[in-house]
Amino acid sequence: MPHYIHPQPFIIHPPDDLVRQYPDLRRMSQQLADLYAEHKIVVSDEHLQAMGSALWHTLAPSVQADFDAARATAGAAILPIVIESAAADVQALPWETLHHPTLGFLGKHPAFTLTRRSGAPAGNPPPLQKGPLRVLLFTSLPEDVHPEQGRLDVEEEQAQVQDALLPWIAAGRVTLEMPDDGRFETFKALLRDFDPHVVFLSGHGRFYGEAHREEKFGVFLFENEAGEGIEVREEALAEVFVGSSVQAVVLSACESGKAASDLLNNGLTRRLSAQGIPHVIGMRESVSDKEVGIPFARALCDELARAERVDYAMQAARLAIQNAQWNLPLLFAPRPEAPLIDWDFSPQPVDTRRRYAEKLGNLSLPPRFVGRRAELRRLQHRLRRGSLRQLLITGPGGQGKTALAGKLALDLQKDGWTVFAWSIRPETRWKDFEFEMELALDEPRAKRFDAYRPRFESDAQRARFLLDLLMEQFDGRLALLLDNLETVQDGESLAVTDPAVAAWLKAAQDNMNVVLLVTSRWAPPGWTGERLELGRVTYGDFLQIARGRLPAAFWQNRERMRRAYAALGGNPRGLEFLPAALHGRSPAEEQAFLTALQEAKEEVQANMALEAIYARLPAEAQTLLRRLPAYHEPVPAEGILKLGLDLPDPAALLERLLAVSLLEVSYQPDWEAVEYALPPLVSDWLETKKLADDSLEWKRAAADYHLYLHRYERRTLEQAIRTHHALRRAERHPEADRLTLRFIVGPLTRAGFYTALLTDWLPRVCDSQDAQTRAEALGQTGKLHLHLGNFQEALPYLKQALAIMQQIGDKAGEGTTLNNISQIYAAQTLTSAKAALRAATLNNISQIYAAQGDYETALSYLKQSLAIMQQIGDKAGLCAT
Repeated sequence: MPHYIHPQPFIIHPPDDLVRQYPDLRRMSQQLADLYAEHKIVVSDEHLQAMGSALWHTLAPSVQADFDAARATAGAAILPIVIESAAADVQALPWETLHHPTLGFLGKHPAFTLTRRSGAPAGNPPPLQKGPLRVLLFTSLPEDVHPEQGRLDVEEEQAQVQDALLPWIAAGRVTLEMPDDGRFETFKALLRDFDPHVVFLSGHGRFYGEAHREEKFGVFLFENEAGEGIEVREEALAEVFVGSSVQAVVLSACESGKAASDLLNNGLTRRLSAQGIPHVIGMRESVSDKEVGIPFARALCDELARAERVDYAMQAARLAIQNAQWNLPLLFAPRPEAPLIDWDFSPQPVDTRRRYAEKLGNLSLPPRFVGRRAELRRLQHRLRRGSLRQLLITGPGGQGKTALAGKLALDLQKDGWTVFAWSIRPETRWKDFEFEMELALDEPRAKRFDAYRPRFESDAQRARFLLDLLMEQFDGRLALLLDNLETVQDGESLAVTDPAVAAWLKAAQDNMNVVLLVTSRWAPPGWTGERLELGRVTYGDFLQIARGRLPAAFWQNRERMRRAYAALGGNPRGLEFLPAALHGRSPAEEQAFLTALQEAKEEVQANMALEAIYARLPAEAQTLLRRLPAYHEPVPAEGILKLGLDLPDPAALLERLLAVSLLEVSYQPDWEAVEYALPPLVSDWLETKKLADDSLEWKRAAADYHLYLHRYERRTLEQAIRTHHALRRAERHPEADRLTLRFIVGPLTRAGFYTALLTDWLPRVCDSQDAQTRAEALGQTGKLHLHLGNFQEALPYLKQALAIMQQIGDKAGEGTTLNNISQIYAAQTLTSAKAALRAATLNNISQIYAAQGDYETALSYLKQSLAIMQQIGDKAGLCAT
């Protein structure tokens, strides 16, 4: 039964001019916000008590007396407290810290609830829907956020929320939807189709409230089609809730509760509340997802599923995080007593064992799927829509092919599909898998199958007939997952060698209504469905997978994780080998770490079977592979083919390398191009085995292709930098120097990267053998020092540039350089003039103090004036002072 909460709330009406009466409140509130923003100082209860006590003492004595009376009236019941104010600057104060002299913090006291509203509710509340309670946990995890600070642990949050709600889901009182797609369009579709009562919107938020901004607003970061972050403003987010059944929104995002102090319905939380959503929870400042967001969400779900009021659930959730940033979550609710649904309904229990199974057939799946948001976003949508029926997932060992296919299959199963899964291994028998499918037939269809069994003339006939029966029985919602197909593939032809498996593969491909998911390291010939080549995981996903697998001492050096990611080629399987390699060694010792990392890398390369794959390649494919280290970045297919123009059918050789997962495939959305790259582990293996073709011929061909891309297709700074590096590797230094001056110095200068230009780019060009190039580089160096105010450093560079330009007759360059030199002398003169003026002013001030008899102060000003005169060499002023 829900807790008894007193029906009459205690409403605190702070005066509208409270902040003007007590200006220190604004200062203390800002100091508290600064502490959270800096992330350097732990905000203690002492900080919060100072703020909360100040808020309590601003309340009139009559309010404090009325509060004591309300407590007495409530007795053993929980007393709701409501902060009601239509003044924006009053609402901007941290009322959650409100501190009673004897009761302590009211915002986390179990005898109270604490809610905000801008005014008393008007009219009657709308009628409530019958249960079950529909909960949407929508997480957005863009791939371009900071991999360490911005990568939220969405998998843990989903697990905690699901764990909290699972008993209620099984009882039929709650339904839960947790998409792996963070796009705004998907969010809008779920509001329409799932029609949730409670929405957890988890991700990154920001409030743009800087003083210089004319417009202040909050944003939530959704994902776009390419997985990058896209900001959706508060008004656009509020608009999508119009006409929905949503009763509560929980914004588990930083700064989602922030707002301007001069605008009432401003910021994500207030805007959604003003839109008419009965209960809106936001975060006043930046929060930690592990310490605050995840445990807060779990505790909130625990209480809401028990049919508790939202304000009570909020208080309990604050208590669950009382050792962390408990005061940051805030609740806006005009009617705190309003329930989420009509709980008087007859729940229909569901079988959660099948719905949330984590094991499929004989597949061993990870306890929690991590990352691959881009692939999930695209594939799940297409599987549900029916536009994807056959998918082959390929890639080297350790990249998560089985985990991804298993995740897709489990999601289909949750959507009501019947899934049969089998991992093909030397110790398993295919007949056992067939028998498992036969056992799934109901009695009439089992009899039909047994009746036809003697007539089957081949494995293919038997497979087709059984598939048809299963499709018929399960209303066309049938999926097959075949894992580790490479176990029965020939190493040279890549053909499937097991007749029964080949027959089933063919039968499933011929039946266009069966969903067929296949994983393999190698693409079999004749595959007619779609294919996904898995490359390395993102660095943020790599960190999440690594948590709990490595010793604590390893994490004390963050740079090591980046080095591990680079050395292991982003292959998560290396995280299985690295702890074993570290065993018996001190993870804090650098040499022990390097040795273990090398051993783990070699283990991953062995697991990828690179030596065996290479040995089975046709000679021409080996030749093309050995040339590919000439490229250090992904390039379109035509760039790869450029290195094989002397070989027979280079396009077929490229396909062969792709078929055995020796190339990484990525999509470049800016150019709508598929690109290919040699994985770092493969490149390193070629170098180690001395197989890489280090000839300048291929490096120059690669440089030519990068030049072509920059000249005709990609006139960007990024492509200019790639081209520059390719030219350097090809030992075409004069071209690299000219490219630097024409296409790199300008954009980096406009972006303010002066130091990078002076240390990384221009010094080498200043040594160019070409006089014109050298003079221009020297001039640019002097000009940058001039921008930085380093006049003494700038002048020698400009003088060198001037001498060369005069020598080669570059009149335009000579004029520009003379102009820059003149600016130095003008600036020095101006600086001296300003210094002299300041010295004279100090002299005059000293005379005032002397006239007043304050000779000590007068002397201090004269000393400052004397120092300036000495610095600028003003002899007359020096004597006078």
